Amino acid sequence: MTPKNPDWESFKKEPFAPYIPDEVFQYRSDEIEKIIAWKKEHPLSMPMEVEIGSNYGRFLLGLARGRREMNFLGIELKAALVSRFVRRIEREGDTNCKCIHADARLAIPVLFEPGTLDAIYVLFPDPWWKKRHARRRLLDDAFFNMAHVFLKTGGMVVVKTDVRPYYETVCEALALDKRFETIPNDAIPNADKWDLTNREQHCIENGVPYDTLAVRKV
Repeated sequence: MTPKNPDWESFKKEPFAPYIPDEVFQYRSDEIEKIIAWKKEHPLSMPMEVEIGSNYGRFLLGLARGRREMNFLGIELKAALVSRFVRRIEREGDTNCKCIHADARLAIPVLFEPGTLDAIYVLFPDPWWKKRHARRRLLDDAFFNMAHVFLKTGGMVVVKTDVRPYYETVCEALALDKRFETIPNDAIPNADKWDLTNREQHCIENGVPYDTLAVRKV
């Protein structure tokens, strides 16, 4: 297969190179270039919390309204959802909230320096039900390796899902990972003031059980 960008090796000189595999540079370098261009057009301010799979931005905008001292970034794979989220940001004039159309596994290493994020939220991620698609799930060892690199010490990952087997798999993996410690649900900072995501609202209204997992970087 011919690389989309014949000059992909130039990325090996960038600060984010250690956190992205060579095969990604070879075949997805066009995506990385778009993220770099977005960063130049939308300078980011710290401190920062990130939501992966931000949908229409209901949850993240709620955080942004209540915590003006913090900055927030939504990372969403579906372009139509990003467009709608950006329009909401523009209507509300929220200068401490942005959204990017990108794969978080590329965006986080390109946009941020190690040890700089305060939190990463992954709320009701795609479960990829079929066995042959399970490898596409976001919450795997590679994700938590990335989270450990880019979170501050004490920074947290919050996961919510209504797919019990997915939740159990993540819990089992993290039980062996001494780089993180579990935060009791009732001790998650300000969680009682969070706006519900569309999916969480649906679960509550229809009696669908769901689980919450929060961990802190040791």
